[in-house]
Amino acid sequence: MEIAILAAVFLSAMLVGYAMLDSSTHAWERYSQRFTTTTESHLQKLFLFADGRRLLIGWLTLLVGVPTLLWFLDQPIVFVLAALVLLAALPRFVLARLAERRRRRINESLPDALAQIAGAMRAGATFTTAVQSMVQEQRGPLGQEFSLLLREQRLGARLEEALDNLGERVQSEEMDLVISASLIAQEVGGNLAEILARLSETIRRKLEMEGKIRSLTAQGILQGRVVTLLPFLILAALLLIEPEATRPIYTGLLGWAFLLVILILQLAGGAMIKKIVTIDI
Repeated sequence: MEIAILAAVFLSAMLVGYAMLDSSTHAWERYSQRFTTTTESHLQKLFLFADGRRLLIGWLTLLVGVPTLLWFLDQPIVFVLAALVLLAALPRFVLARLAERRRRRINESLPDALAQIAGAMRAGATFTTAVQSMVQEQRGPLGQEFSLLLREQRLGARLEEALDNLGERVQSEEMDLVISASLIAQEVGGNLAEILARLSETIRRKLEMEGKIRSLTAQGILQGRVVTLLPFLILAALLLIEPEATRPIYTGLLGWAFLLVILILQLAGGAMIKKIVTIDI
């Protein structure tokens, strides 16, 4: 009887373990597939081509290796958790920074490109021919985006569809203005060359104003970052200099509550400072 009970318990444990292993394997496959597809899609929009599975393996290596290394080096648990959180947010942060950098470069090149297109159209060229002439001379992200627009047209897409795809890829207010003006001129009619020339001047002035605002608010942005990070930097220094004196902060319930309150207040203060210094034109 006892042998039968032990056998039943062992068999049940084996079945539960197999079910958990099977479900975790399927969950990992779904997550890796979703991560790979999403990452490759975002990188392709930035005209960066890389193997998403290799990026996933590299990120997981860092996500597991760095906190484990800190743990074996007998670093405070606060450092281990901070490294884990930062590395977990690393892919989104890197993709967002790359997209923002590309968007800024496109906006900076857009006024000159629009002036060139408008000049070619005044000389008698069509919109597509003028864009093609601009692409041959334009280098960088803007030339890549308009070159893709021309390739989509050659493959049979209508100009409206190609322009919509361009706006979806770039995600820029300036580019949306250009696309809206082009679509309205195509449907209603009008002097598109004059419209693009005025848009070129408007966008140029807008970028100049944004640059002045960034220079005027740079000090406030830096102060906000310093004020937000200063308590954590001081705590990190104290953990390295006086580990025994600061041990109760991350070993007791009161210390963790203290850290949670600091984190919430600091993030709220940083968000308020960012809201104040962020001026939308």
